[in-house]
Amino acid sequence: MQLYKIAKPFILTIFGASGDLAKIKLFPALYSLMEQKRLPKEFYIVGFARTEKSDKEFKKEFTDSIKENQNEPTDKKILFELEKHVYYFKGQYNDLKDFQNFKEYLKNLTGEKSLITLAYFSVPPIVFEDIIKNLGTTKEKNEDIRLIMEKPFGEDQKSAKNLFHFVARYFDEDSIYLLDHYLGKSSVQSILHLRHSNRILNLMMKGPEISNIQITAFEKLGVTKRTGYFDQVGTIKDMIQSHLMQILALLTMSIPITENTESLHREKYSILSALKFIESEKNIVLGQYEGYKKEKGIPKNSKTETFAAIRLFIDRESWYKTPIYIRTGKKLHEKHTYIVIELKKFAFQPKDEQPNRLIIELQPEEKINIRLVNKHGSSSDYQQITTSDSIACTGDDCLPEHGLLILDVIRKNHINFLSFEEIISTWKLTDSIVNFMRKNSVKIEKYKDESTGPESQNKLTEIDNFEWFDIH
Repeated sequence: MQLYKIAKPFILTIFGASGDLAKIKLFPALYSLMEQKRLPKEFYIVGFARTEKSDKEFKKEFTDSIKENQNEPTDKKILFELEKHVYYFKGQYNDLKDFQNFKEYLKNLTGEKSLITLAYFSVPPIVFEDIIKNLGTTKEKNEDIRLIMEKPFGEDQKSAKNLFHFVARYFDEDSIYLLDHYLGKSSVQSILHLRHSNRILNLMMKGPEISNIQITAFEKLGVTKRTGYFDQVGTIKDMIQSHLMQILALLTMSIPITENTESLHREKYSILSALKFIESEKNIVLGQYEGYKKEKGIPKNSKTETFAAIRLFIDRESWYKTPIYIRTGKKLHEKHTYIVIELKKFAFQPKDEQPNRLIIELQPEEKINIRLVNKHGSSSDYQQITTSDSIACTGDDCLPEHGLLILDVIRKNHINFLSFEEIISTWKLTDSIVNFMRKNSVKIEKYKDESTGPESQNKLTEIDNFEWFDIH
Protein backbone atom coordinates (compact mmCIF):
# COMPACT_ATOMS: atom_id res chain seq x y z
CA MET A 1 0.00 0.00 0.00
CA GLN A 2 1.33 3.41 -0.99
CA LEU A 3 1.66 5.87 1.89
CA TYR A 4 -0.34 9.08 1.68
CA LYS A 5 1.98 12.05 1.15
CA ILE A 6 1.04 15.72 1.23
CA ALA A 7 1.34 17.05 -2.32
CA LYS A 8 0.33 20.69 -2.02
CA PRO A 9 2.38 23.40 -0.25
CA PHE A 10 0.99 24.52 3.10
CA ILE A 11 1.55 26.84 6.05
CA LEU A 12 1.09 25.52 9.58
CA THR A 13 0.74 28.34 12.09
CA ILE A 14 1.03 27.12 15.66
CA PHE A 15 -0.63 29.55 18.07
CA GLY A 16 0.91 28.98 21.48
CA ALA A 17 4.12 27.56 20.03
CA SER A 18 5.94 28.10 23.34
CA GLY A 19 3.57 25.81 25.26
CA ASP A 20 4.00 22.24 26.44
CA LEU A 21 1.40 20.79 24.07
CA ALA A 22 3.31 21.98 21.02
CA LYS A 23 6.66 20.84 22.40
CA ILE A 24 5.58 17.42 23.67
CA LYS A 25 3.11 16.38 20.97
CA LEU A 26 3.09 18.57 17.89
CA PHE A 27 6.79 19.10 17.14
CA PRO A 28 7.66 15.37 17.40
CA ALA A 29 4.66 14.56 15.15
CA LEU A 30 6.01 16.91 12.49
CA TYR A 31 9.39 15.19 12.74
CA SER A 32 7.70 11.82 12.15
CA LEU A 33 5.96 13.20 9.04
CA MET A 34 9.32 14.43 7.77
CA GLU A 35 11.00 11.14 8.60
CA GLN A 36 8.41 9.21 6.59
CA LYS A 37 8.74 11.67 3.69
CA ARG A 38 5.08 12.65 3.98
CA LEU A 39 5.72 16.40 3.66
CA PRO A 40 5.94 18.32 0.35
CA LYS A 41 9.03 20.19 -0.81
CA GLU A 42 7.45 23.53 0.09
CA PHE A 43 5.90 24.03 3.51
CA TYR A 44 6.20 26.51 6.36
CA ILE A 45 5.92 25.92 10.10
CA VAL A 46 5.40 29.23 11.87
CA GLY A 47 5.30 29.57 15.62
CA PHE A 48 3.04 32.42 16.79
CA ALA A 49 3.35 33.37 20.45
CA ARG A 50 3.57 36.38 22.75
CA THR A 51 7.17 35.85 23.87
CA GLU A 52 9.99 37.83 22.26
CA LYS A 53 12.09 35.32 20.35
CA SER A 54 14.23 35.10 17.21
CA ASP A 55 13.89 32.51 14.45
CA LYS A 56 17.17 30.99 15.59
CA GLU A 57 15.98 30.66 19.20
CA PHE A 58 12.71 29.09 18.14
CA LYS A 59 14.43 26.64 15.78
CA LYS A 60 16.62 25.47 18.66
CA GLU A 61 13.60 25.16 20.94
CA PHE A 62 11.82 23.22 18.19
CA THR A 63 14.63 20.71 17.62
CA ASP A 64 15.42 20.35 21.34
CA SER A 65 11.78 19.48 22.02
CA ILE A 66 11.86 16.79 19.34
CA LYS A 67 15.06 15.24 20.71
CA GLU A 68 13.60 15.23 24.22
CA ASN A 69 10.15 13.86 23.37
CA GLN A 70 10.76 11.56 20.41
CA ASN A 71 10.54 7.92 21.47
CA GLU A 72 13.43 6.86 19.24
CA PRO A 73 16.79 8.53 18.49
CA THR A 74 16.49 11.37 16.00
CA ASP A 75 18.33 11.65 12.70
CA LYS A 76 20.48 14.80 12.45
CA LYS A 77 19.94 15.13 8.69
CA ILE A 78 16.15 14.95 9.02
CA LEU A 79 16.18 17.48 11.87
CA PHE A 80 18.38 19.80 9.82
CA GLU A 81 16.07 19.60 6.80
CA LEU A 82 12.96 20.12 8.94
CA GLU A 83 14.51 23.09 10.72
CA LYS A 84 14.85 24.93 7.39
CA HIS A 85 11.05 25.20 7.27
CA VAL A 86 10.61 26.62 10.80
CA TYR A 87 9.96 30.32 11.57
CA TYR A 88 8.73 32.48 14.43
CA PHE A 89 6.42 35.50 14.74
CA LYS A 90 5.81 37.45 17.93
CA GLY A 91 2.24 38.68 18.33
CA GLN A 92 -0.60 39.23 20.76
CA TYR A 93 -3.66 37.06 20.28
CA ASN A 94 -6.07 39.93 20.93
CA ASP A 95 -4.32 42.51 18.71
CA LEU A 96 -5.84 42.90 15.23
CA LYS A 97 -2.83 44.95 14.11
CA ASP A 98 -0.50 42.05 14.92
CA PHE A 99 -2.64 39.74 12.77
CA GLN A 100 -2.57 42.24 9.90
CA ASN A 101 1.23 42.39 10.22
CA PHE A 102 1.31 38.60 10.38
CA LYS A 103 -0.60 38.46 7.10
CA GLU A 104 2.05 40.60 5.43
CA TYR A 105 4.79 38.54 7.06
CA LEU A 106 3.37 35.33 5.52
CA LYS A 107 3.08 36.95 2.09
CA ASN A 108 6.73 38.01 2.22
CA LEU A 109 7.71 34.54 3.44
CA THR A 110 5.83 32.57 0.76
CA GLY A 111 5.98 35.01 -2.14
CA GLU A 112 2.22 35.64 -2.05
CA LYS A 113 1.41 32.13 -3.25
CA SER A 114 -1.99 30.63 -2.55
CA LEU A 115 -1.30 27.91 0.02
CA ILE A 116 -3.37 25.73 2.33
CA THR A 117 -3.27 27.43 5.73
CA LEU A 118 -3.56 25.38 8.91
CA ALA A 119 -4.10 27.31 12.14
CA TYR A 120 -3.34 25.13 15.16
CA PHE A 121 -4.74 26.28 18.54
CA SER A 122 -2.18 25.13 21.12
CA VAL A 123 -3.49 27.71 23.59
CA PRO A 124 -5.85 27.89 26.59
CA PRO A 125 -9.55 28.10 25.58
CA ILE A 126 -9.75 31.61 27.07
CA VAL A 127 -7.95 33.03 23.99
CA PHE A 128 -9.77 30.95 21.35
CA GLU A 129 -12.23 33.73 20.52
CA ASP A 130 -9.52 36.38 20.10
CA ILE A 131 -7.64 34.23 17.59
CA ILE A 132 -10.82 33.19 15.74
CA LYS A 133 -12.00 36.80 15.44
CA ASN A 134 -8.65 38.14 14.22
CA LEU A 135 -8.10 35.27 11.78
CA GLY A 136 -11.63 35.71 10.45
CA THR A 137 -11.29 39.49 10.16
CA THR A 138 -8.00 39.29 8.21
CA LYS A 139 -9.09 36.32 6.07
CA GLU A 140 -9.08 37.09 2.35
CA LYS A 141 -11.81 36.00 -0.06
CA ASN A 142 -11.48 32.32 -1.07
CA GLU A 143 -8.53 31.86 1.31
CA ASP A 144 -8.34 28.24 2.51
CA ILE A 145 -7.86 28.46 6.30
CA ARG A 146 -8.48 25.34 8.38
CA LEU A 147 -8.76 25.72 12.15
CA ILE A 148 -7.41 22.86 14.29
CA MET A 149 -8.76 23.36 17.79
CA GLU A 150 -7.47 21.08 20.55
CA LYS A 151 -9.75 20.19 23.47
CA PRO A 152 -11.06 21.42 25.85
CA PHE A 153 -13.82 23.19 23.92
CA GLY A 154 -15.30 25.46 26.55
CA GLU A 155 -15.66 24.62 30.22
CA ASP A 156 -19.33 23.61 30.28
CA GLN A 157 -22.33 23.21 27.99
CA LYS A 158 -23.10 26.93 27.86
CA SER A 159 -19.55 28.00 26.93
CA ALA A 160 -19.31 25.20 24.32
CA LYS A 161 -22.50 26.47 22.68
CA ASN A 162 -21.18 30.04 22.78
CA LEU A 163 -17.93 28.91 21.13
CA PHE A 164 -19.89 27.13 18.39
CA HIS A 165 -21.97 30.25 17.64
CA PHE A 166 -18.90 32.50 17.79
CA VAL A 167 -16.72 30.50 15.40
CA ALA A 168 -19.67 30.12 13.00
CA ARG A 169 -19.66 33.92 12.50
CA TYR A 170 -16.25 33.74 10.83
CA PHE A 171 -15.75 30.21 9.45
CA ASP A 172 -17.77 27.46 7.78
CA GLU A 173 -18.16 24.22 9.70
CA ASP A 174 -16.09 22.40 7.05
CA SER A 175 -13.11 24.60 7.98
CA ILE A 176 -13.18 23.59 11.66
CA TYR A 177 -11.39 20.51 13.02
CA LEU A 178 -12.16 19.81 16.68
CA LEU A 179 -9.31 17.63 17.88
CA ASP A 180 -9.30 15.07 20.66
CA HIS A 181 -5.92 13.36 20.29
CA TYR A 182 -7.35 10.06 21.59
CA LEU A 183 -9.18 9.74 18.26
CA GLY A 184 -5.80 9.84 16.51
CA LYS A 185 -4.54 6.79 18.40
CA SER A 186 -4.45 3.75 16.14
CA SER A 187 -5.68 1.54 19.00
CA VAL A 188 -8.78 3.72 19.53
CA GLN A 189 -9.46 3.78 15.78
CA SER A 190 -9.18 -0.02 15.87
CA ILE A 191 -12.35 -0.23 17.99
CA LEU A 192 -14.45 0.91 15.04
CA HIS A 193 -12.45 -1.04 12.45
CA LEU A 194 -12.70 -4.29 14.45
CA ARG A 195 -16.45 -3.91 14.90
CA HIS A 196 -17.02 -2.94 11.28
CA SER A 197 -15.04 -5.85 9.84
CA ASN A 198 -15.74 -8.70 12.27
CA ARG A 199 -19.34 -9.81 12.57
CA ILE A 200 -18.60 -12.09 15.51
CA LEU A 201 -17.29 -9.14 17.57
CA ASN A 202 -20.22 -6.94 16.70
CA LEU A 203 -22.68 -9.66 17.70
CA MET A 204 -20.96 -9.92 21.08
CA MET A 205 -20.89 -6.17 21.65
CA LYS A 206 -24.65 -5.71 21.97
CA GLY A 207 -26.54 -4.55 25.05
CA PRO A 208 -28.54 -7.79 25.51
CA GLU A 209 -25.29 -9.82 25.54
CA ILE A 210 -23.30 -7.62 27.93
CA SER A 211 -23.55 -7.58 31.71
CA ASN A 212 -21.32 -4.53 32.17
CA ILE A 213 -18.64 -2.39 30.52
CA GLN A 214 -15.57 -1.05 32.32
CA ILE A 215 -13.26 1.65 31.01
CA THR A 216 -10.07 2.25 32.99
CA ALA A 217 -7.47 4.96 32.31
CA PHE A 218 -4.72 4.99 34.94
CA GLU A 219 -1.81 7.43 34.85
CA LYS A 220 1.43 6.94 36.76
CA LEU A 221 2.40 10.62 36.65
CA GLY A 222 0.86 13.40 38.72
CA VAL A 223 -0.20 16.75 37.29
CA THR A 224 3.42 17.63 36.30
CA LYS A 225 3.53 21.10 34.66
CA ARG A 226 -0.24 21.38 34.17
CA THR A 227 -1.06 22.47 37.72
CA GLY A 228 -2.69 25.79 36.77
CA TYR A 229 -4.98 24.19 34.20
CA PHE A 230 -5.71 20.95 36.01
CA ASP A 231 -6.66 22.45 39.37
CA GLN A 232 -9.32 24.51 37.60
CA VAL A 233 -10.93 21.55 35.83
CA GLY A 234 -10.22 18.25 37.64
CA THR A 235 -10.04 14.79 36.14
CA ILE A 236 -13.73 14.50 35.19
CA LYS A 237 -13.54 17.48 32.82
CA ASP A 238 -9.98 16.68 31.75
CA MET A 239 -10.30 12.95 30.97
CA ILE A 240 -13.88 11.74 31.10
CA GLN A 241 -15.72 14.56 29.32
CA SER A 242 -14.07 13.86 25.96
CA HIS A 243 -11.41 11.11 25.85
CA LEU A 244 -13.29 8.36 27.68
CA MET A 245 -16.75 9.36 26.43
CA GLN A 246 -15.47 9.02 22.87
CA ILE A 247 -14.17 5.52 23.60
CA LEU A 248 -17.53 4.61 25.11
CA ALA A 249 -19.38 5.93 22.03
CA LEU A 250 -17.20 3.88 19.66
CA LEU A 251 -17.86 0.75 21.75
CA THR A 252 -21.63 1.03 22.02
CA MET A 253 -22.88 2.92 18.96
CA SER A 254 -24.64 1.22 16.05
CA ILE A 255 -22.19 0.49 13.26
CA PRO A 256 -22.94 2.54 10.14
CA ILE A 257 -22.87 0.64 6.85
CA THR A 258 -20.39 3.10 5.39
CA GLU A 259 -17.57 4.69 7.35
CA ASN A 260 -18.16 8.33 6.46
CA THR A 261 -18.05 11.41 8.64
CA GLU A 262 -21.77 12.17 8.74
CA SER A 263 -22.90 8.66 9.66
CA LEU A 264 -20.17 8.17 12.25
CA HIS A 265 -20.88 11.48 13.98
CA ARG A 266 -24.62 10.74 13.91
CA GLU A 267 -24.22 7.34 15.57
CA LYS A 268 -21.78 8.63 18.21
CA TYR A 269 -24.12 11.51 19.03
CA SER A 270 -27.00 9.04 19.40
CA ILE A 271 -25.10 7.34 22.23
CA LEU A 272 -23.55 10.41 23.84
CA SER A 273 -26.88 12.23 24.02
CA ALA A 274 -28.45 9.17 25.71
CA LEU A 275 -25.88 8.77 28.51
CA LYS A 276 -27.43 9.07 31.94
CA PHE A 277 -25.94 9.70 35.38
CA ILE A 278 -28.36 8.82 38.17
CA GLU A 279 -27.85 11.43 40.85
CA SER A 280 -26.75 9.47 43.89
CA GLU A 281 -23.51 9.41 45.88
CA LYS A 282 -23.50 5.65 45.29
CA ASN A 283 -22.76 6.33 41.61
CA ILE A 284 -19.60 8.39 42.01
CA VAL A 285 -16.27 8.04 43.81
CA LEU A 286 -13.77 10.90 43.97
CA GLY A 287 -10.18 10.88 45.17
CA GLN A 288 -7.08 13.04 45.50
CA TYR A 289 -3.56 11.66 45.75
CA GLU A 290 -1.76 12.49 48.98
CA GLY A 291 1.00 14.55 47.39
CA TYR A 292 -1.32 16.68 45.26
CA LYS A 293 -1.42 19.75 47.53
CA LYS A 294 2.39 19.70 47.74
CA GLU A 295 2.65 20.24 43.97
CA LYS A 296 3.89 23.70 43.00
CA GLY A 297 0.98 26.07 42.36
CA ILE A 298 -1.73 23.93 43.99
CA PRO A 299 -3.71 25.71 46.76
CA LYS A 300 -3.48 24.05 50.18
CA ASN A 301 -7.29 23.91 50.39
CA SER A 302 -7.80 22.48 46.88
CA LYS A 303 -10.82 20.23 46.46
CA THR A 304 -9.96 19.17 42.93
CA GLU A 305 -10.36 15.46 42.20
CA THR A 306 -7.38 13.61 40.71
CA PHE A 307 -9.33 10.33 40.62
CA ALA A 308 -12.92 9.72 39.58
CA ALA A 309 -15.04 6.62 39.10
CA ILE A 310 -18.60 6.96 37.84
CA ARG A 311 -21.49 4.61 37.06
CA LEU A 312 -23.52 5.43 33.96
CA PHE A 313 -26.33 4.01 31.84
CA ILE A 314 -27.38 4.42 28.23
CA ASP A 315 -31.00 5.50 27.98
CA ARG A 316 -31.81 3.17 25.08
CA GLU A 317 -33.95 0.03 24.98
CA SER A 318 -31.04 -2.04 23.63
CA TRP A 319 -28.83 -1.06 26.60
CA TYR A 320 -31.51 -1.20 29.30
CA LYS A 321 -29.98 -1.71 32.76
CA THR A 322 -26.47 -2.38 31.43
CA PRO A 323 -24.13 -0.52 33.82
CA ILE A 324 -21.06 1.26 32.52
CA TYR A 325 -18.21 1.95 34.93
CA ILE A 326 -15.56 4.52 34.08
CA ARG A 327 -12.54 5.27 36.25
CA THR A 328 -9.46 7.38 35.75
CA GLY A 329 -6.82 8.88 37.99
CA LYS A 330 -3.34 10.28 38.35
CA LYS A 331 -0.32 9.19 40.41
CA LEU A 332 -1.45 5.56 40.39
CA HIS A 333 0.55 2.33 40.43
CA GLU A 334 0.77 2.03 36.64
CA LYS A 335 0.05 3.70 33.32
CA HIS A 336 -2.66 1.57 31.77
CA THR A 337 -5.73 2.24 29.63
CA TYR A 338 -8.04 -0.66 28.86
CA ILE A 339 -11.63 -1.68 28.23
CA VAL A 340 -13.32 -4.72 29.75
CA ILE A 341 -16.56 -5.95 28.19
CA GLU A 342 -18.05 -8.60 30.45
CA LEU A 343 -20.55 -10.90 28.74
CA LYS A 344 -23.65 -12.29 30.40
CA LYS A 345 -23.58 -15.85 31.72
CA PHE A 346 -26.20 -18.50 31.15
CA ALA A 347 -28.76 -18.72 33.96
CA PHE A 348 -27.55 -22.24 34.77
CA GLN A 349 -23.88 -21.31 35.17
CA PRO A 350 -22.47 -21.37 38.73
CA LYS A 351 -22.26 -17.95 40.37
CA ASP A 352 -18.57 -18.33 41.13
CA GLU A 353 -17.66 -19.20 37.54
CA GLN A 354 -15.80 -16.46 35.69
CA PRO A 355 -17.72 -14.82 32.82
CA ASN A 356 -16.43 -14.50 29.27
CA ARG A 357 -14.63 -11.23 28.73
CA LEU A 358 -13.51 -9.19 25.76
CA ILE A 359 -10.57 -6.98 26.74
CA ILE A 360 -9.13 -4.21 24.59
CA GLU A 361 -5.88 -2.69 25.82
CA LEU A 362 -5.04 0.77 24.47
CA GLN A 363 -1.81 1.60 26.32
CA PRO A 364 1.00 0.95 27.09
CA GLU A 365 0.42 -2.16 24.96
CA GLU A 366 -2.17 -2.26 22.20
CA LYS A 367 -3.88 -5.64 22.04
CA ILE A 368 -7.18 -7.46 22.17
CA ASN A 369 -7.87 -10.62 24.10
CA ILE A 370 -10.86 -12.88 24.57
CA ARG A 371 -11.16 -14.88 27.79
CA LEU A 372 -13.22 -18.06 27.70
CA VAL A 373 -13.98 -20.79 30.24
CA ASN A 374 -13.23 -24.49 29.74
CA LYS A 375 -13.44 -27.70 31.78
CA HIS A 376 -11.40 -30.89 31.36
CA GLY A 377 -12.73 -34.41 31.94
CA SER A 378 -14.50 -35.10 35.20
CA SER A 379 -12.62 -32.37 37.03
CA SER A 380 -14.73 -29.76 38.78
CA ASP A 381 -12.11 -27.09 38.08
CA TYR A 382 -12.65 -24.58 35.33
CA GLN A 383 -9.82 -23.18 33.25
CA GLN A 384 -9.54 -19.71 31.76
CA ILE A 385 -8.50 -19.76 28.09
CA THR A 386 -7.10 -16.49 26.74
CA THR A 387 -6.78 -15.74 23.05
CA SER A 388 -4.71 -12.61 22.57
CA ASP A 389 -3.20 -10.66 19.69
CA SER A 390 -1.71 -7.25 19.09
CA ILE A 391 -3.72 -4.42 17.52
CA ALA A 392 -0.70 -2.12 17.46
CA CYS A 393 0.08 -0.30 14.25
CA THR A 394 2.96 -1.94 12.38
CA GLY A 395 4.94 -1.05 9.29
CA ASP A 396 5.64 2.24 7.56
CA ASP A 397 2.14 3.67 7.93
CA CYS A 398 2.41 4.25 11.70
CA LEU A 399 2.47 7.79 13.03
CA PRO A 400 1.88 9.50 16.38
CA GLU A 401 -1.72 10.64 16.79
CA HIS A 402 -1.08 14.30 15.99
CA GLY A 403 0.74 13.31 12.80
CA LEU A 404 -2.21 11.21 11.64
CA LEU A 405 -4.66 13.99 12.45
CA ILE A 406 -2.64 16.63 10.56
CA LEU A 407 -2.77 14.38 7.49
CA ASP A 408 -6.54 14.12 7.94
CA VAL A 409 -6.86 17.92 8.00
CA ILE A 410 -4.86 18.20 4.77
CA ARG A 411 -7.18 15.60 3.19
CA LYS A 412 -10.23 17.48 4.55
CA ASN A 413 -11.27 14.31 6.38
CA HIS A 414 -13.35 15.02 9.51
CA ILE A 415 -14.01 11.40 10.45
CA ASN A 416 -11.48 11.33 13.33
CA PHE A 417 -12.53 14.71 14.70
CA LEU A 418 -15.47 15.71 16.88
CA SER A 419 -18.72 17.39 15.96
CA PHE A 420 -20.04 20.27 18.05
CA GLU A 421 -23.18 18.19 18.72
CA GLU A 422 -21.05 15.49 20.36
CA ILE A 423 -19.18 18.06 22.45
CA ILE A 424 -22.34 19.77 23.66
CA SER A 425 -23.96 16.45 24.61
CA THR A 426 -20.91 15.31 26.62
CA TRP A 427 -20.78 18.67 28.39
CA LYS A 428 -24.46 18.30 29.28
CA LEU A 429 -23.69 15.00 31.02
CA THR A 430 -20.50 16.35 32.61
CA ASP A 431 -22.33 19.42 33.92
CA SER A 432 -24.93 17.19 35.59
CA ILE A 433 -22.17 15.20 37.33
CA VAL A 434 -20.16 18.27 38.41
CA ASN A 435 -23.26 20.13 39.62
CA PHE A 436 -24.28 17.09 41.67
CA MET A 437 -20.79 16.91 43.19
CA ARG A 438 -20.87 20.57 44.23
CA LYS A 439 -24.46 20.60 45.41
CA ASN A 440 -23.95 17.54 47.61
CA SER A 441 -20.32 18.21 48.59
CA VAL A 442 -19.34 14.70 47.52
CA LYS A 443 -16.47 13.44 49.67
CA ILE A 444 -13.00 13.42 48.11
CA GLU A 445 -10.96 10.57 49.53
CA LYS A 446 -7.21 10.65 49.95
CA TYR A 447 -5.26 7.84 48.34
CA LYS A 448 -1.59 7.00 48.51
CA ASP A 449 0.69 8.00 45.65
CA GLU A 450 1.35 5.05 43.32
CA SER A 451 -1.54 3.05 44.80
CA THR A 452 -4.58 1.63 42.98
CA GLY A 453 -6.70 4.61 44.06
CA PRO A 454 -9.48 5.00 46.64
CA GLU A 455 -10.70 1.73 48.12
CA SER A 456 -14.34 2.80 47.89
CA GLN A 457 -14.21 2.55 44.08
CA ASN A 458 -15.09 -1.12 44.62
CA LYS A 459 -18.46 -0.14 46.08
CA LEU A 460 -19.43 1.27 42.68
CA THR A 461 -19.40 -2.12 40.94
CA GLU A 462 -20.71 -3.99 43.98
CA ILE A 463 -24.06 -2.22 43.54
CA ASP A 464 -24.69 -4.56 40.59
CA ASN A 465 -22.82 -7.56 42.10
CA PHE A 466 -19.80 -7.05 39.84
CA GLU A 467 -16.18 -6.15 40.52
CA TRP A 468 -13.49 -4.22 38.70
CA PHE A 469 -11.41 -6.46 36.48
CA ASP A 470 -7.77 -5.49 36.93
CA ILE A 471 -5.25 -6.58 34.31
CA HIS A 472 -1.95 -7.65 35.83
